[in-house]
Amino acid sequence: MIFSKTASEIKRGIWFMEPRIALSYADVVSNVLNKTQKEIDPRPDAVKVRQALSPGGVYVNNDEEIPEGSIGVVAIHGPMIKYGDWCSYGADELVGFANEFESNENIIGQIWLMDSGGGSVAAVAPYLDFLAKSKKPVVALCDLCASANYYVASSTDYIMAENDISAMFGSIGVMIQFADYKKFYEEMGITLHEIYADQSTNKNKDFRAALENDYEPMKQEMLNPLAIQFQNHVKAKRPNLKKQNEVLSGKMYYAKEALDLGLIDQIGNMDRAIEKVKFLASARSLISNNY
Repeated sequence: MIFSKTASEIKRGIWFMEPRIALSYADVVSNVLNKTQKEIDPRPDAVKVRQALSPGGVYVNNDEEIPEGSIGVVAIHGPMIKYGDWCSYGADELVGFANEFESNENIIGQIWLMDSGGGSVAAVAPYLDFLAKSKKPVVALCDLCASANYYVASSTDYIMAENDISAMFGSIGVMIQFADYKKFYEEMGITLHEIYADQSTNKNKDFRAALENDYEPMKQEMLNPLAIQFQNHVKAKRPNLKKQNEVLSGKMYYAKEALDLGLIDQIGNMDRAIEKVKFLASARSLISNNY
């Protein structure tokens, strides 16, 4: 196997991810960790994850000049990772596309097509940094929007479900999962030894405790702080959120209930997302002109 940024992130990362989605990607994870680049299906061309819509709602070909009043479209699909690799796009690349649209004078705003059950904790910050400084509206048009994906969507200007059938929202929580291979190695006749410096008494202490079925240190020192930060972020971005104790505990909701609870702003489709970007862009322009 050659070095892969994705494999590295899988092995070292903590994840904001809906657990059923995480389990469904077990075979993909195995492939990334155990196969070479030639054995992995290539990621889609950039044209499929980064496109521009003309004012009339027609996709602009890459070799054409983007007309004034257009809308940028960025697709955030599948497991979210920080760094792009030969099998998927990372936050570094997708935010790069968003920055290109932000700096293009002919683009009035963006639609982010978000269909993901979450991903690496490290993948969230690049999106939040971009949204914090963006001067143009970003509308999140979502199907599956769980965990890390909702963390990002909650920072956009408007969250819209793309349908009222499959679209789901939530899984606001943090988890970690790892395998204990000690018995496996013992059956193979292999004994593993860990030796720590006298000055390193706290190194890997929470992980060592977890291997002995004591999960409290890992929860208190690693998972709980991330979960609280996640919850506080959502509460700040969605001030009208209802049933907060339930919603912020990791539960998932279909679009209609998510709308009632204040997790999203509307149930719509691509046409309505386009209308919303145009409305928000006009409103910002009017405010800017008046001040």
